[in-house]
Amino acid sequence: MKKDKSPQGFIDEDIKGLLKVLNGKGYESTSSCSGRIVLITESGKKGRAEWAFKSHEKADGGEIFGIIQKRGALWFLQEPMILHVRAKSLESAQELLSIAKDSGLKISGITSVKNCSLEIRGTERMETLLTKDCSKEYITRLVDEANKRLQRTKEKTKKLMLNLL
Repeated sequence: MKKDKSPQGFIDEDIKGLLKVLNGKGYESTSSCSGRIVLITESGKKGRAEWAFKSHEKADGGEIFGIIQKRGALWFLQEPMILHVRAKSLESAQELLSIAKDSGLKISGITSVKNCSLEIRGTERMETLLTKDCSKEYITRLVDEANKRLQRTKEKTKKLMLNLL
């Protein structure tokens, strides 16, 4: 597999189908994430934060609790699918934006008229600081909710792919 420019060095497996469809329709995907659950250091700036945990699949509350107990305060994030795309024309950008919104990806928009670029993403997002003082019950409940939101974002990704076909 060819290395890409992301910190992980490869494209998320469960977004490859969507990227193939988009690129096959004349769009150019410039960056993507299929959605994830992460724990990062609290004092890191974007690009410099230390990752203590990352998963593009469901997470385990007990595992997250254990990491917090070992590491101390960490930011817990559940992030939706995000996709940056370049279109051939403003008209095709508007068409893709309409399809994305119809697929439930409501926080989507044209980011550059000049370059016909779009950002496509959903609303499923959580962010909070977790500390050793947080109970296992609380963390497990938080992770369960994050898993539900991650599943919703994956369903919207599939819906977008089907709507493009």
